[in-house]
Amino acid sequence: MIDIIDVILPIFMLILAAILTIPVFKLANKSKYHNAVTITWFLLIFVVVGISVANLSLTYFSTDNPLALNLNINDMASSPFQSSFLIDALSIYMAIIIVAVSIVIIIYGVFFVNSASRLSGRYFAVMLMLTAALLGAVLAGDLLTLFIFWEIATVAAAFLMMFRKNAFSINATMKYLIMVIIASAFVLFGLSLVFGITGSLNYLTVSAAVSTISSNNLPMLIIAFVFIAAGYAIEAAIVPFHFWLPDAYTAAPAPSAALLSALVDQGSYYILIRILIYIILPPGQGPIDWTIMLSIMAALTMVLGNLFALVQNDIKRLIAYICVADVGYNLIAITCVTALGLTANLYFFLIGGLTTALAFMAIGILNRHGFKTLDDVAGLGKKMPLVCIALIIAGLSLAGVPPFGGFMAKYLVFTAAIEANYVWLAVIGIITSILQTAYIFRLVNIMFSKPAKSNKQITFSMNKKIFIPIFIMIAAIFILGLFPDIVLQLIQPVINQLPFL
Repeated sequence: MIDIIDVILPIFMLILAAILTIPVFKLANKSKYHNAVTITWFLLIFVVVGISVANLSLTYFSTDNPLALNLNINDMASSPFQSSFLIDALSIYMAIIIVAVSIVIIIYGVFFVNSASRLSGRYFAVMLMLTAALLGAVLAGDLLTLFIFWEIATVAAAFLMMFRKNAFSINATMKYLIMVIIASAFVLFGLSLVFGITGSLNYLTVSAAVSTISSNNLPMLIIAFVFIAAGYAIEAAIVPFHFWLPDAYTAAPAPSAALLSALVDQGSYYILIRILIYIILPPGQGPIDWTIMLSIMAALTMVLGNLFALVQNDIKRLIAYICVADVGYNLIAITCVTALGLTANLYFFLIGGLTTALAFMAIGILNRHGFKTLDDVAGLGKKMPLVCIALIIAGLSLAGVPPFGGFMAKYLVFTAAIEANYVWLAVIGIITSILQTAYIFRLVNIMFSKPAKSNKQITFSMNKKIFIPIFIMIAAIFILGLFPDIVLQLIQPVINQLPFL
């Protein structure tokens, strides 16, 4: 039987580890094996956290067809402000992904960031705190708990963006914080309306109240969820609320950009799924038809994200705009409101996160050696083949080229759109994916066909062990592209628990 302590334990351990990371780094810096010490520290943390999440998962699925568990944090079950956690197949799937992806990116960060620097301990402590906040957000059982954990995640994200403390990173972080403050205000106003209408913020209670809402309260409910959806749309970088993302990801160090794109950006889709599908409910089950609005935003996000990416010269900014475009593909899957659509969205969440993380990892190495623009990487494929191939694999997967995981992700998304009679969305998605393929092959041509600017040999200035997490990402993208059932089997319990099936 799952107890509240089983849910809180992995979150608490990550917070405790974040607090202890600063003194651990101070001790590690006194040793000549500081990288080995820090990596051992992080592996130990995530082994313990992984065991905790695995125990939560195995206990939950120890019975056939388990129901969603709503666990109160104290005994005040009747209190409208009761903080709670919700354990179901969706939250467990998300928790597994967050833990697995975080450790790979943090190991990359150890090799990328000089762990002997004064601020490195704080940097990794914030990364652990961000992971803890994301775990809390996906395990939350009410809108207020979700809001609190997500706000902690956004504050941690801002610190990761600003780590370099130059003019560009500070400006990008300020732009992000301004957008987040606006988003938070929207969400809080929406939550106040939801509480006034339903008398609760608990997922299950609000969902039950929404399904039986009276006609008198319906207009106010629509206003409430418009504000909530708008708030989280800003944080998900949905067009036209996307302006903060390219600057933020370009300014952030490579490990920060990898973690934010893989988990924070992708995790925002979880919030949309939880609110739109599990709380408001799909059209026909709930009182609001939100699919038309979402389909239009999906189309705009795909088109504008790819068009802006097409004209970029800075490689990191190019990938940042692809992240914007990926938001649109995820929105297609949510708009379908079918079992296949949700399957596509959850599969895309994993593959999209792995792929964008891989891209930013490779770009981080290029940037460290002074290569930032398309002109800089001309002929670089022969001088730094491993880094260039990693970036090309990430680009091809993002474009949906087989046999990489991105192909299966987009295949599921477009198939779901066609089955749900959103053929026009599928057509736009296919056209924009072809456009993505075109500028990725342009990158291939520049790297491997054009002459280099200089014939000077490049000396690799980083620890070559940094390729270990990169190879892990490449292997995952390749294996999951060939054998998608590995992930689809984890998603199937989520589909079995869909409230409208």
